Amino acid sequence: MDSWSGNCLAGADRRAAKFLGLALACGVVVMVIGVPWIAVVSVPVIIELAAPGLRHLIARRKVRRLMSAREWRPVDVHFVPGRRIGRSAYLEMDGSDRSYLRLPEMPERVRVLVRHSRRVWLAGPDDRGRAVVITSGRPFLTLGRIVVR
Repeated sequence: MDSWSGNCLAGADRRAAKFLGLALACGVVVMVIGVPWIAVVSVPVIIELAAPGLRHLIARRKVRRLMSAREWRPVDVHFVPGRRIGRSAYLEMDGSDRSYLRLPEMPERVRVLVRHSRRVWLAGPDDRGRAVVITSGRPFLTLGRIVVR
């Protein structure tokens, strides 16, 4: 693992810890308030806050395995119009007519970077279509999946 991919993985670990810490803090505040209906209503919000952190922690072993087993290669991409759902993103890879790269978590600042550079670095895919994606301008790493249209 080179220094940039290690930096990206460390950033992803910090981002996951922040999401989990925020969800935990919200849960503690709700429990301190002590009103039962607020606790019931806030459970979906707490789960939504914790989801990105949990997703990263669950997939971390797969990410490290892909990073060590596959070589990084640059891929020219552009966003698929009309395929944005929440924070997820669909990227069409140049030279591929039947597949998209689906990223479950992509903050807006990274979207802007990818929109301008039109390039990401990819390690993979494995036999299940999973690939690790990093950007070159900001330390961002996520586990994506190659999906066929």
